[in-house]
Amino acid sequence: MSQEELRAEARRLREAAKDVSDPATKQELAERALQLSLRAEEFERSREAPEILNANIKRYRAMLAAGIKDGQQKRIVEEMLLDAEKLLAQARVKP
Repeated sequence: MSQEELRAEARRLREAAKDVSDPATKQELAERALQLSLRAEEFERSREAPEILNANIKRYRAMLAAGIKDGQQKRIVEEMLLDAEKLLAQARVKP
């Protein structure tokens, strides 16, 4: 997902959470929206900085290697790792 797509999905989830009466579902939607927003911010901060991307990739790999018990948190770290790897690959291809 692109930065714009992540932000759009986060907005959609925040709007959807307003219409949900179940507190657990509302919380889940809000948490996912926050995580998507954080991923979008990560894109913004590291787009032009390969050294930051390399540091983040190492950190995400270490987190996964150490083991993340919470399934949702693990999925988010995996997604952020893929995002960082894609951005790094794009940065290497730029003229």
